[in-house]
Amino acid sequence: MSLALSRSGLRTTFCALLLAAGPLLGADAAGRVTVRFIDGRPVVDGVFVSGHGPYRFLVDTATTSNHIEPALARSIGLKATFRSELTTSLSVVPVLGCDGIEVALGPARADGQTFLPAGMETVHRLSANIQGILGQNFLSRFDYLLDVHGSRLEFGASAANAKGMRVQFRSQNGRAVVATSLGELAVDSGVNQVMLFGVAAKEMVARLFTLAGSGDVGMVSGRRLQIQGRTFWWGEAVAVPNPAETEIAGLLPVSVFRRVYISNSDGYVIFE
Repeated sequence: MSLALSRSGLRTTFCALLLAAGPLLGADAAGRVTVRFIDGRPVVDGVFVSGHGPYRFLVDTATTSNHIEPALARSIGLKATFRSELTTSLSVVPVLGCDGIEVALGPARADGQTFLPAGMETVHRLSANIQGILGQNFLSRFDYLLDVHGSRLEFGASAANAKGMRVQFRSQNGRAVVATSLGELAVDSGVNQVMLFGVAAKEMVARLFTLAGSGDVGMVSGRRLQIQGRTFWWGEAVAVPNPAETEIAGLLPVSVFRRVYISNSDGYVIFE
């Protein structure tokens, strides 16, 4: 998850206008989870952690681990059981983690989950009410449809009901990475702009906030995103000149599309 903030010159804040989201609804009778998109990023209510909840979480398809507010983790008895590293587009930092946790959201349930009680300061720039992040440690267990225009998340959605372009993906740290005209990009619901790694801009014009720190980035215009010859987006992208991550070319926002169906069981994405 990355937030590009404080663009110099105009001093534009890309996401701080949408703090303090209103109430959300949980799953309906058919198991569809209502989603609110805050600045292009999906947020859900109804997350249960080891039977405690419901809590409000960001759904982030490009974050490997789950995250939770440290104070909330302590209040429900989660204790650190391992050490790990938190890697983002800008940096790598050591963190403590908790494992052996059960997570439920609507009809989706998974045990043996890990959580990192770290990185929530950046998420609170988006909304002070978000209490955690559901990452690929949870999401990769399921096939699901993320409907941006319909504001819903549906687990186990049939591929026959998902219309659009079918693209095979490779899994990189649990994330779906697809080939595009801009290089291999990770499908990312935690960003609202196309981000390109290892690309230099004429000047650094914005501050990028990630779960593991912040840094200056530039903007490059005239970029065209094509997948299998079809143009889905063109415009100005965030340029991260010295990324900590080098295995991929950047991040592809889910908000570029109307709907995204991710089949983790068969290794493909459908973009509409």
